[in-house]
Amino acid sequence: MADLERLPPGADLTPLQREALFADLVVPCLPELRAYARRLAGDAHMADDCVQDACIRALAAFAHFDTARPFRPWIFRILRNEWLQRLRRERRMTSMPSEILNDMLVDHRLPENTVDGATLLALIADLPAGMSDAIRLVLVLGLSYEEAAALCDCAPGTMKSRVNRARAVLVDRLEGRDPKAGRRAA
Repeated sequence: MADLERLPPGADLTPLQREALFADLVVPCLPELRAYARRLAGDAHMADDCVQDACIRALAAFAHFDTARPFRPWIFRILRNEWLQRLRRERRMTSMPSEILNDMLVDHRLPENTVDGATLLALIADLPAGMSDAIRLVLVLGLSYEEAAALCDCAPGTMKSRVNRARAVLVDRLEGRDPKAGRRAA
């Protein structure tokens, strides 16, 4: 069934027939695909991975393959594109010494910092609704003043004012001052 010429143009094949046709077409190409991939990669293991990934991609796209066209150039083009994709991915990856990686993965926070975070969250929850929403939207979720204002149905200037007032109240409360009186709470 490897002869594509025997297939009528636009032949409607079942998925099983398509897979069998794909296998009949790709098996004779495998040695040449591997040789080409080894020339590209310079590494036998990387080349075999590229061939395998290219075959998986080709099988997934085989339902759209035009049987009136030659198979070999199509599968070789898929292999080449797979190799180029790998090069692009590798270029984005950076190697990092294990000491730096360990420092990034280890949590150096102290339990006291967790308590401070819980205290801050409780203080935010105690704010008036407008200020609490403003702080959460702008500082916690990272929305712009314009986006937060659109969500709260107010002007961007109003949102800036709410965030500024909420910050001031939070700073006062964290420092133990009464925000209304401007003096230290007893």
